[in-house]
Amino acid sequence: MAISDVFGAILNSGYGASYNKLNYEISKRQSERSARRFNAEEKRRARAKFNSIIYKLKRDNLIIKDSKANGNNPILKLTLKGKSRLNLLKIRKTDALPALSYEKFTTDKFIIIIFDIPEKIRRKRNWLRSALRNLELKMIQKSVWIGKIKLPKTFLEDLKRLELIDFVEIFEITKTGSLKQIT
Repeated sequence: MAISDVFGAILNSGYGASYNKLNYEISKRQSERSARRFNAEEKRRARAKFNSIIYKLKRDNLIIKDSKANGNNPILKLTLKGKSRLNLLKIRKTDALPALSYEKFTTDKFIIIIFDIPEKIRRKRNWLRSALRNLELKMIQKSVWIGKIKLPKTFLEDLKRLELIDFVEIFEITKTGSLKQIT
């Protein structure tokens, strides 16, 4: 415990303050100081991480300092190699798979989804399985799923955007027949 904390607590608490009030004031001052230290350490780590990223970008010849830099504020520019890498990342981002969070609407009718997606687009097939699992459908076989839900419109739009519509068949069952065993 620092002496400055004790004196500050006595001055803040006032004359005749209880031991608990003094203890509270001391702990409050100490926690504020530790929070300031923590914030300073976080800022230092963030700055070090930023500097590390800039160093690596320079090392890989992706960015350079501009000759028009003024004093302490250097201007960084992308090199041709950096621009081509950025374009590659933009293309990769457009090829990203959609999020798996869909609204779930239960219904009384069964829905069966059957798909046969080629091995060369395995990533999309795995996404589809994860999406069906998140929609709480049950797997009967690896490519046959069943559940009592209404498929969200966004899910169907994602299937269309990923060009999976041709590989997926969706059936709605109104009469249960032998499906009574499943429920």
